[in-house]
Amino acid sequence: MISRLLFALLFFLGVATTGTAQENPQANQGDAVLHSHSTMLPMLRSEVTVRADLVTLGDLFDFAGSHAETAVFRAPAPGTRGVVDAAAIARAARAMGMEQFDLAGLTQIGVHRAGVTLSGSDLESLVRSGLSEHLDTVGTETGAPGAGFYEVAFDETPSARTVPAEVANALTVHLLVAPDRRTGRFVSSIQLPDGTQVAQVSGRASHLLNVPMLTRSIGRGEVIRADDIRMVAMPHARAIATPTVLDPAEIVGLASVRTMRPALPINPGDLKEPSLVERQDLVTLVYRQGALALSVRARALDDGAEGQAVDVTNLQSNRVVRGIVTGRGVVQVLGALDQLATLSPEIVQ
Repeated sequence: MISRLLFALLFFLGVATTGTAQENPQANQGDAVLHSHSTMLPMLRSEVTVRADLVTLGDLFDFAGSHAETAVFRAPAPGTRGVVDAAAIARAARAMGMEQFDLAGLTQIGVHRAGVTLSGSDLESLVRSGLSEHLDTVGTETGAPGAGFYEVAFDETPSARTVPAEVANALTVHLLVAPDRRTGRFVSSIQLPDGTQVAQVSGRASHLLNVPMLTRSIGRGEVIRADDIRMVAMPHARAIATPTVLDPAEIVGLASVRTMRPALPINPGDLKEPSLVERQDLVTLVYRQGALALSVRARALDDGAEGQAVDVTNLQSNRVVRGIVTGRGVVQVLGALDQLATLSPEIVQ
């Protein structure tokens, strides 16, 4: 069986491109076709489209039966069409054990190999995806914050390539040289599933990271809004060299500890919860027990967000007491009632 297949393959290489027959197909047809047969004979097709490296008798003939999977010669290159003499097909079929068939009066047939043509931009997109997967892997292995992305500049746009249709969606990108941390230089190979190289593509891949930055100056204590922030791409190494907030959600709604300038990475130490009490503000100092609430005017000695402890001066007793910020301009006293000294009682409804 193997020797027959080799014979057929070698034979096709000698005849497929020239299309020169060495025998009369009409005579072969007369020899091969039975004048009376109860079953349908394999019938040669005039045009064939294949999606594999080898052409089988099932590709060439209708009703090939048990011979359908038998390979007889190699297919043309993906996306191309070849012409084969019917006489050559007849010889190959007999060599593979199919004695009876009908050449349908044909002297030649066309064999087309299905292919998909990938443009240069298609190949570049594949490389970008491969680089992105590499970046995800590196980020997972190193634990570096924010994987970021590559901005890719190719040395030249690769020329279009036609690949077998059956594997067009299974191409892989292998980094022959991973992006250099300093220069960004890389070399990649686009390959078929069997490892055959389709194209080699090189260039520079700059590792960037989108970082939230302010669009305007923010004053001390000012609350940052969503429209105060925009994302800016910057070199990954510089972005993570110092503590930097990477998620805008961790900025919006917070207040600045100091005056902050625009177009710079934001340090988490520059943010705080918005103050409901500002230093030197007049506040209401409250003591609550059940439905009873005692209150007095006081002056804040600290800034304080909700839930934070601050010192305040009771303006009636001039004593400093400590309390918890519970609302805008409201501090609830900690400790015993006598800390308030003179208070004005009021009933909480």
